[in-house]
Amino acid sequence: MMIADNNFSTVAVCTAIVIVLLNIFHPKRIHLLIKSHRARRELRKLCAQKQNDSSTTQDDDDRPRVSGIFIHPIKSMRPVSITETKFDKHGLLSDRRLMLVRPLPTPLHGSFAKGQATHRFFTQRQAPSLATIELTPVLSQDRTKILLKLSSKLSGSNDHAYIDTHPNTIKNYPVRYSAGVWSDVVEVADVGDDAAEYVASIVCKDDPSFKDVRVVSILESSMRKVSNKYCPDAARVGFFSDLPQGGLTDGFPILVATEASLELLNQKLKKKGKDSIPMSRFRPNIVIGGSNKAFDEDKWKAIKIGRGKDAVILHLVKGCPRCKQSCTDQLTGERGEEPVATLSEFRALGRSEEDVYFAQNAVLNGDSYNKGIQVGDPVTILTRGEAVWDMEDVQAE
Repeated sequence: MMIADNNFSTVAVCTAIVIVLLNIFHPKRIHLLIKSHRARRELRKLCAQKQNDSSTTQDDDDRPRVSGIFIHPIKSMRPVSITETKFDKHGLLSDRRLMLVRPLPTPLHGSFAKGQATHRFFTQRQAPSLATIELTPVLSQDRTKILLKLSSKLSGSNDHAYIDTHPNTIKNYPVRYSAGVWSDVVEVADVGDDAAEYVASIVCKDDPSFKDVRVVSILESSMRKVSNKYCPDAARVGFFSDLPQGGLTDGFPILVATEASLELLNQKLKKKGKDSIPMSRFRPNIVIGGSNKAFDEDKWKAIKIGRGKDAVILHLVKGCPRCKQSCTDQLTGERGEEPVATLSEFRALGRSEEDVYFAQNAVLNGDSYNKGIQVGDPVTILTRGEAVWDMEDVQAE
């Protein structure tokens, strides 16, 4: 008992010393730390209150529910539908841990500076044929391997490639790049020639110059934080309230969409004599169905998925601007003008008329890491607020 008391006292003293030092040298940091922990505590109280209220006022069958969960093992390739998942520091497990890059021109002075991007991310925006590449997790009796199969109707039924995505394999890939993802630079590992040559055989159908494409993986040690402009206090991570990680996504680790919003969009398309579109055009991670009205998610600030202490809390931080990738058929790779043309008639909500929005970017609450969700989980709207759109001009490439 005495040993336990001594250990507790030691931890308390060390914590107090850290707080004092932070307050002396980084007063803004200690203020942020206090705000973050307070925000998470208040949200926990609100969850408990909502849990009690819902047990007496709302029929469980009437709640919004998770109707779909999707991961995109390689950024810009086809999604994989799953029934349950957990979250780690990069978002949904196995979501967008790999991506494609192309080398950047060597600087005039002959070498890249430290921290400068050597490669640039490469997506369906440049090569719509990527939508035809199907990703299939392969069961293996060898526990030292986690295989991902790549195949496409554009390459023939017998032509495919495999990538070993086991963490130990990724860690040991020898070739590393500094990859530019929008305005960020993240360290990645090249996963080998087989995958690169297979992907090149597909994307060269869009443009023969794409033959230099490479497939890369994020590393466990890679750091790419979300924008401070949009991150709520309760989403900050750990004792020091750091910004959460964004991984290889465009900006935020999770994308949430609702069936009601897609239904309204499809109604507008049908009135114009056009075909409806599937949710896959918007490449969400979590789809919510149920009693919510169209685009009600614009004003959701925090939602709870699941029940009790194991529930996951997400913060919806801003709308997701749509680009020509949403106009790409996710089965054939064919590109048209919809749905962006119709969205521009009623969802041009950004700084310019070209900035149209569908779905919401989200980050995990600081208490929700390593927890999980599954299809059918109830969704509780914890807080609401004003809709948030991009504070600057939307990037496009």
